[in-house]
Amino acid sequence: MNLQNLRVFLKVAELEHITRASEELNLSQPAVTKTIQSLEHEIGLELVERQGRRIALTHAGRVLQNYARQIFALEREMEDALTALRDVEGGEVTLAANTTAGVYLLPPIVARFRARYPQVTLNISILNSHEIVEETLNWNLDFGLVEGPPSALPSGLKVEVFAYDELILVVGSAHRWSQLQEVKPADLGEGELLLREQGSGVREVIEKGLARHNVQVRPLLTLTDNEAIKQMVMSGVGAAIVSSLTVQRELAKGDLVHIAVDGLDMRPQLSLIIRVDKQLSRAAQAFCAFLRPALNHEPELQRVPDESK
Repeated sequence: MNLQNLRVFLKVAELEHITRASEELNLSQPAVTKTIQSLEHEIGLELVERQGRRIALTHAGRVLQNYARQIFALEREMEDALTALRDVEGGEVTLAANTTAGVYLLPPIVARFRARYPQVTLNISILNSHEIVEETLNWNLDFGLVEGPPSALPSGLKVEVFAYDELILVVGSAHRWSQLQEVKPADLGEGELLLREQGSGVREVIEKGLARHNVQVRPLLTLTDNEAIKQMVMSGVGAAIVSSLTVQRELAKGDLVHIAVDGLDMRPQLSLIIRVDKQLSRAAQAFCAFLRPALNHEPELQRVPDESK
């Protein structure tokens, strides 16, 4: 099979659109259409179905898409391996992190890594934990950083727990709870909390933590961004349970107030995830080497206990 034709098909499959794929590939639309038709003729199966201006993959198309991802992931590994033989300092690393890790933990780590390996290309995405798991399983990432219980992760992933974050309840300075020392878990159930979207590791930890107190969360608002949640809370819209890492400045300035929750202690685990059958390039291995001690020595995080001692 012609790998260039397969590359064109994979782009069409990812974008679900012939025209957009042709623009990204710098090919004419007829050329892309002809490539897909050539593949279908070669395989003897239909790969796509037109749905208005968009296309949808057939079952055969989804099968081919999965194998194509693996083929090109292996191609990238091969290129990284050959680059490493020429120049250990070179290569490329593709990773994703949840918002807390990506915004508050990775920047100083990336700065130190870049100072040591300036020739390595870093591709970093900020996604929620569910998306990171999917992208890792689909061969699109070397590895990911997620927050939440490792037991909930698929068996196809190798999981390494580094540290525990701490989730705390915060309100704005003018909120009706701002003068309280403590609230009950039951106070958080009905229309009080601003939460992240479904698929967020932090939301999953919050829901499970409150469920242990027989509290079912019905959010006041759902947002996809930690900063948006902070701004809403500071404006008095509602309360939120957030990573303590994300609100240090606002707590110090008095823009937010930390309220204890009776009997609720939520310390989600931060984990590095890699496909069990993924062979990391030397560049990715080097980044992991920076990542592990850096995470374990972040002052805001609690280190995972060493049970061997």
